[in-house]
Amino acid sequence: MSTEPEYTAAILGCGRIGYSLALDAKREQPASHTSALNGNPRIKITSACDIDRKALDAWKNANPQAETFTSSKELYAKNVPDIVVIAVDEKNHLDESLLAIEAKPKLIILEKPVATNMKSAMKILQKSREKNVPVLVNHERRFSNDYILAKKCMEKIGELQSIRASLMSGMAVYNPAEESSGAYSLLHDGTHLADAVLFFLENDAFSTVRQSYENERGLLWRALHLKNSRWQNSLLCNPAISGVYRDEKKCVRQMSTHYSTKECPDVNLFVSGRSKYFGFEIELTGTLGRITVGNGIFNVETREESSLYTGFYSLKKNDGIKAPKKTGYFSNMVQNAVDFLDGREKLRSSLESGINAQAVMEEIKDLLSKV
Repeated sequence: MSTEPEYTAAILGCGRIGYSLALDAKREQPASHTSALNGNPRIKITSACDIDRKALDAWKNANPQAETFTSSKELYAKNVPDIVVIAVDEKNHLDESLLAIEAKPKLIILEKPVATNMKSAMKILQKSREKNVPVLVNHERRFSNDYILAKKCMEKIGELQSIRASLMSGMAVYNPAEESSGAYSLLHDGTHLADAVLFFLENDAFSTVRQSYENERGLLWRALHLKNSRWQNSLLCNPAISGVYRDEKKCVRQMSTHYSTKECPDVNLFVSGRSKYFGFEIELTGTLGRITVGNGIFNVETREESSLYTGFYSLKKNDGIKAPKKTGYFSNMVQNAVDFLDGREKLRSSLESGINAQAVMEEIKDLLSKV
């Protein structure tokens, strides 16, 4: 019998990411916090809460061993678990994060984005440091086997020349009317895009990432600074914006941002809210090859003597590098939480890294309001 400790967990929010995506037969499983936590033998879910009684009842039927509550205050009054998962709507991230930090669990797992704006995100950071409560932000691609392999393969493609990152959906890129809710793709999925690009630009391994409660000179913290009273990410900042398309309601439905960085001279983020499909893709082009990774996409091409032209080299798919059969994005995240609590590993996606991604999107949003 294992002598390793068991960690208790509570889930705040029993909606899609909290529970019901586990019912999607087409998705790689686990696809929700509930199924990922239940799939780890070191974790026991003891409670959950949701203001939606129908959602809460459905969750309870699938998890009869756990208690349910209609408010987090009621939950904490009964028992504070080791892990609190915050999977509520973005507009409630600030309030629920502050309440969770005050309860002082051993770890908080916070769904992306950190908050609806940088001011709120910094309040969460300040409180987490004050109470010494670490926060893991679920930017899933930092835990995904295909993205981890893509980063390891970057040495095979030579010096980085360009990064092309795209997010395609039917959700408005930016809707000023949804400022308080965060229901637009710059926040809803856009922080995933920014965080994935930052993941490839950062030259640190996740084993050396500083935690949210460590001092401000930590490795990732250096990527964030104040400029003209606004927070700005120093790896991706001062973009040139082009291709802005607005609909009849003045919502931004398409835009591109262009950056030049020390790590890569040409970085482009393209976000569309006009697409009739969902797509997420990043292309890394180097002097010796190219890597493409995204939803259902993984390809590494390297330089070989051309079969088309004498004396030339062309790119050819490297058949020796296979895409992982499963990305393990959710189960790897939960395992990282367990390893962190065991003292064996740092958090791969810290509160700082989540705030760094949010700073990129907020700068874009500010510029869009002026274009």
